[in-house]
Amino acid sequence: MTLAELRGPAVAGLDLRPEHQDLPNPYGVVTRCDLTASRAEGELLVTDLPTVEVRLGEGEWTARWFTSDWGDEFTPQEQVVTTRLHLGIRTGRSSKGMHPWLCLTRQDGHAVVVSPAWSGNWRIDVEPVPDGLVVRAGISPWAFARTVRPGRAFRAPSVYVAEADTADAATAGLASAASRWVTPRTPDVPLTWNHWWPYEDQEIDEATFLANAGVARDLGYDLAVLDAGWFGGADAGSFWWQVRGDWAEENTVRFPRGAAGLATATREAGVAFGVWCEVEAIGDDALVAARHPELVARRDDDPEFHGAREDDPGWLGYVCMGSPLGRAHVLDTLDGLVTRTGARWLKVDFNLDPGPGCSRTDHGHEAGDGLYEHYCGLYEVLDQLRARHPQLVVEDCSSGGLRLDLGLLGHVHCGFLSDPDWTEFQLQLLWGVSKMLPAASIFHFSESQWRTTHPRQQLDPKTLSLDAFDASLRAVMLHRFALSLKLVELSPAQRQRVRDHAEVYRRHVAPLLRDHGVIRALTAQPRRDGAGERWPAFQLSAGSSHVVMAIALDGAPQETVVRPLGLAPDSVYRVSLLGPGADSQDLATPTGTGTALGADGITLRRTSGATSWLLLVEEVPGK
Repeated sequence: MTLAELRGPAVAGLDLRPEHQDLPNPYGVVTRCDLTASRAEGELLVTDLPTVEVRLGEGEWTARWFTSDWGDEFTPQEQVVTTRLHLGIRTGRSSKGMHPWLCLTRQDGHAVVVSPAWSGNWRIDVEPVPDGLVVRAGISPWAFARTVRPGRAFRAPSVYVAEADTADAATAGLASAASRWVTPRTPDVPLTWNHWWPYEDQEIDEATFLANAGVARDLGYDLAVLDAGWFGGADAGSFWWQVRGDWAEENTVRFPRGAAGLATATREAGVAFGVWCEVEAIGDDALVAARHPELVARRDDDPEFHGAREDDPGWLGYVCMGSPLGRAHVLDTLDGLVTRTGARWLKVDFNLDPGPGCSRTDHGHEAGDGLYEHYCGLYEVLDQLRARHPQLVVEDCSSGGLRLDLGLLGHVHCGFLSDPDWTEFQLQLLWGVSKMLPAASIFHFSESQWRTTHPRQQLDPKTLSLDAFDASLRAVMLHRFALSLKLVELSPAQRQRVRDHAEVYRRHVAPLLRDHGVIRALTAQPRRDGAGERWPAFQLSAGSSHVVMAIALDGAPQETVVRPLGLAPDSVYRVSLLGPGADSQDLATPTGTGTALGADGITLRRTSGATSWLLLVEEVPGK
């Protein structure tokens, strides 16, 4: 039974046209909510216009959401709603501070999920009323103002509302609907290597990149991605952060043949080429700011705002894509980069907080809607880029996972979860992101080999056991993933492990990603630093195909029971261990009916000493 009533807001003086579109999926009722505001004559300054009001019936409602910061994404929060609750961000990028997602669960289990599809400042306000709750969601009113007049309507950011009898079904419905109706699709799911964490920009050069690309080919991988360090001029000691924006200047000391020459050599080595570009950003030392000041986002009319530079408070550090010139510059930059390198993968990063956004009135936007127009421009450019280069997989990254939302994910193929990626933390992230995004839209590195210091990023292939290596790979195998390791330093046994896992991924996992696969948590959330669930398990499902991943973290008991979801009650299922290091003595439940496996579960034991398992749960024909 549907308990959520969706309404458009009422604002005097505006012609408001709400649109509510049903998004069919196998799990729950999901609605895309849109709103257009216009005027037939005169003008009105709009500062507070939620996209939708969601009215919920009586009962005790519990709110659950996730806070977020660098290296600390998807940290869970929970509160029984007895007073007003305000969620939102003012950092200018959707997941810096909090993820744009809220789940409200009534005491009978019925759940409603609300997710603003917006990459800038958003809000979700929950207000108790005598007959239940009112939830208002959409663009944040903070530092926002937009003049609506004839010929200049305002289209509010979309908001997705999912509802089901359980929170699991509501969140799976949102992810499934996103896969079917929101996110772009790619026919292939390439296995990739990215140079960043073991080399960063200081230790990467053409020879090092090509040596690793050759190993990637031997391991059965498809792509080698060049991260930061290729641009900004011929200087072996340049720091990528300072020269972001100088994309036309290439570092020919590190890469004598430039990015295009490196791309050609990479293909000759047997793998496709990918490249990183933080195309919106302008570093403090970038020449582009002086050469093209008309592109630069600024906020000089706001005495309460102070940007990142002490010597220039109005400096925002990015190209304003609310400007036609800014949009053209970004599209030309990306189109040129992809064209000359033949890139198959583009990692689009964004490592700054735009806050309230650009207030320049010579950009074609108003002082109060610069950030809104910036993100509309970004979405438009990404669509144009993908249309020009249909072979391209576009990844969203923002200091890890700090711009992860259904707005941007409607224009790229996948979103990066976080900079840190040690296995325990990866599972915390997966538990959260799987409640919003489908498997094909989730991207992360397996546990990386860091050049710099992080207290939990201590992976060293020379001392890493095969069992721990298996766990690091299985932890990312239900979605898109990449390696960021010194492949040239992997031992023969480790290389064989990578090959074996790649074969399992291609045969059993990748087809489910192509078929709108959704990941559902089978346990409570694991947490970093030894907290939360110690033996987390997840299930990837597409239609009648199911793969289960389970990892025994530090502190896990010797035995666990995993209860798969969505099995046909009367069908008989075979449960098989997949991949290297799999030992049948760890699996105590090799068969069962859908009813029995759902109720009594699959028993796993740590008899062999393994700490990770990948299970294929397949229906036995004719049984």
